[in-house]
Amino acid sequence: MKNKFSLLFALGLLANFAVSAQGILFQKGTWAEIKTKAQDENKHIFIDAYTTWCGPCKWQSKKVFPQKEVGDFFNKNFVAFKLDMEKGEGKAFAKKYKVRSYPTLLYFNPKGEIVHRTVGAYPAKKLLQQANKALHPKTQLYPLKRRFEKGEKSQDFLKKYVAALADAYEDFSKPVAMYLRQMGKNSWATTEGWEFISQYARKSSDEAFEYVMKNQGLFAKAAGDSEKVNKYITGVLKENIQSVARSKNPNRLAAFKTQLKETFGKEADRYIAKAEYIFYANDKDKAVQYACRYFDNYCNDAFEFDQIAWRYHEKYDDPQRLAKALKWAEKSVQMNKAFFNMGTQAHLLFKLKRYQESKKVTNEAIALAQKAPKDIKGWAEEVKTALEKLLAKIQTKL
Repeated sequence: MKNKFSLLFALGLLANFAVSAQGILFQKGTWAEIKTKAQDENKHIFIDAYTTWCGPCKWQSKKVFPQKEVGDFFNKNFVAFKLDMEKGEGKAFAKKYKVRSYPTLLYFNPKGEIVHRTVGAYPAKKLLQQANKALHPKTQLYPLKRRFEKGEKSQDFLKKYVAALADAYEDFSKPVAMYLRQMGKNSWATTEGWEFISQYARKSSDEAFEYVMKNQGLFAKAAGDSEKVNKYITGVLKENIQSVARSKNPNRLAAFKTQLKETFGKEADRYIAKAEYIFYANDKDKAVQYACRYFDNYCNDAFEFDQIAWRYHEKYDDPQRLAKALKWAEKSVQMNKAFFNMGTQAHLLFKLKRYQESKKVTNEAIALAQKAPKDIKGWAEEVKTALEKLLAKIQTKL
């Protein structure tokens, strides 16, 4: 019986090891030790630069890295390493390699020299495509950068370079403009031109975007669908609201508003209101005016309502402004009742000295936080802890 038990135990361990070995085997140790191991094994290095609060990081770690095909490729070609960008040597690492978004996936050659990077969480197929690019100098981002700086400007090269920059969330406007100049305007409204422009001309100030605006019929033929062209134009303008608003340049805002009116007609008011709200967000004289215009008339997003309500909770003590913020928080709850916006509502009620109401909402928010799905459990725990502290404060007021 003893031998039989030992055999079963050993088989169990082997089974557990087989399961754990299905995906990427991330190594333990220091960055220096990882570089030494990679050099000894003549392998590239793959680093998952993450933070503990990053949702996409958690999704990729849980859903993608454990897949067998992913593990087979990475374990064969890379020494893999996870590094928290907010702890230990991760802080210096993040500064040195300019890691500002999460997850950032970094690739180094066996000598420990950075050769490639991407930003964002990928499904298995796209991750494997990127990892394969990271193994070859002709598709690695940093060798492509050096070739560009030395003067290489062929269309085939520029197309690869733009794609690599886009995957790394780096500015690709210069090589995009060069590629399109070489292509020539006569070829922009072709299938090839449309595919490139729709993917990489993402600024409303881009010459190619303005050309699409003026020649929508031609591009509808190239795209095979006028709706695709409409979605592209709308998408670019929506994306640019943030950059224009944060430029703090009144002339740029005025030009953008004109562009919105030309594109959307009466529907432009919604986008203009949002652009102005963000533009004047830190203007002590105009911030409230433009926030009220957008949130009272146009906003239809529960998360946006919650964000502005919480910002007012942190920034103001004026009962009138707090009352306005409470209405926005209540609107968020009506649209999507959850622990986070009920938590905002509870804090605002407390600041308004409506303690009994605050207690009731706080308890309900805590109950919702306890039932939160696993993928946001960390966030829910943080909110729950803050609400428990609020509850203690409420008790002293009753």
